[in-house]
Amino acid sequence: MGPAADVIQFGELTSPEPGFGEVLVRLYASGINPADVKRRSGWTGLNERFDRVIPHGDGAGIIEAVGAGVPKSRVGERVWVHQMKDQNGGTAAEFTALPSDQAFPLPDHLSFAEGACLGVPAVTAFQAVMSDGPVTGQTLLVAGGAGAVAHYAIQFAKLSDASHYHCKLR
Repeated sequence: MGPAADVIQFGELTSPEPGFGEVLVRLYASGINPADVKRRSGWTGLNERFDRVIPHGDGAGIIEAVGAGVPKSRVGERVWVHQMKDQNGGTAAEFTALPSDQAFPLPDHLSFAEGACLGVPAVTAFQAVMSDGPVTGQTLLVAGGAGAVAHYAIQFAKLSDASHYHCKLR
């Protein structure tokens, strides 16, 4: 734990193998989130239980292989990934293996870099907007509309036919 320049090491590891229900993704972009920096700094809200951590949980790439229980048709699929905190195979690597339900189709019109930005911000926004049910016709206040989470919250509100407002708090 500590500053990136002091603790991050570059090297070669054996590529992971997808287990039951998992996909192996060749990564082309990795997204960095505030939790990634906090985790490395030793923030007590995150309990690190691995001796070696491959950083970052969000990324994008192409499924190279699937484990048992995953349709072979997923091989070759462009995906964005959002790994949960209890996993160790982060996206700051060439390959990661993760549960197939954490690898989402990436539309062709989005770049891998754009896909790597979806994970934490988009999932957080979706949960915030939709957690109490449909928002059709409702008015939503999205504070801080210029941030990543708020950006996606506004998009989900629009897609759900909600009225929406955003403001910048100083």
